[in-house]
Amino acid sequence: MDPLIHAEMALLVQREKKLEQEKAALLEEMSVWGRRVELAKTRGMAELAQEASERVKQISERGRAVSLELEVIEMEKSILRKENRRPDGKEVARAEALLESFRQSGLVDPEEASLERELRELAEVDKRSGEE
Repeated sequence: MDPLIHAEMALLVQREKKLEQEKAALLEEMSVWGRRVELAKTRGMAELAQEASERVKQISERGRAVSLELEVIEMEKSILRKENRRPDGKEVARAEALLESFRQSGLVDPEEASLERELRELAEVDKRSGEE
């Protein structure tokens, strides 16, 4: 793996773990503040219930932002994985060397195969023109 891609992936995973922890904490906090809203409403403390509702709203907004950031991180990780799998140019050199070794062994000659294909195509064209 390319060292730069590896380092970037490590940073993304580290950030992802922190966000997952924050998301878990937000869910727990949301539960606590939701109970506080209900408690304030049952005791007739409308102002306190309103303040607790505002806190629930803030937590919910942060939770959505964290979820969105986690989605972005997942997309970035996917891009890095694809980039890591992309050929680096060495594959072309290896393929050319392999082809040359086949040519030298006499197993396959691409130029001869191309000529044979062209001759077959010409023969088919001649057949069709002769039939007309």
